[in-house]
Amino acid sequence: MDGSIAKIFTSFIDVPDEIATAIYFAGCSVRCPGCHNKQYWERDSGKLMSDDSIMQIIKDNPLTSYVAFLGGEPTDQLPFLLHLCQRVSQETDKQIALYTGREFEILPQELLDYPSLIVCGPYRQELHQAGWPASANQRIFKKRDHVWTV
Repeated sequence: MDGSIAKIFTSFIDVPDEIATAIYFAGCSVRCPGCHNKQYWERDSGKLMSDDSIMQIIKDNPLTSYVAFLGGEPTDQLPFLLHLCQRVSQETDKQIALYTGREFEILPQELLDYPSLIVCGPYRQELHQAGWPASANQRIFKKRDHVWTV
């Protein structure tokens, strides 16, 4: 299975106090005004990558404890995102973080089975704040023992 990916790198900031393989999806239908990743709004801003090649990059990085899916908007490629989440969960001991401009309440249940951390909500420039998350309306959900908390 293939998806459009803008970039992949080792991140020291996307998951606080953790090292993550950051996977930036190309394409975004949310298009928040003031977005700092607008260069990834178009699906063709990325390149087609296979799940096998992405999994190899994830597995080849022993320093990371997380895989972070960002963008663009990862949920715009939902079948590919779900497939990658399933493979990460089955083939590694790494946790999953998801950044999405969508609200938690509309995310499909099948997606909620995989991440342990979700940062959700559109970026709102008028609510920009220093630190994490980038705007005050965005919510951080953490899953412990299969229960999500804010």
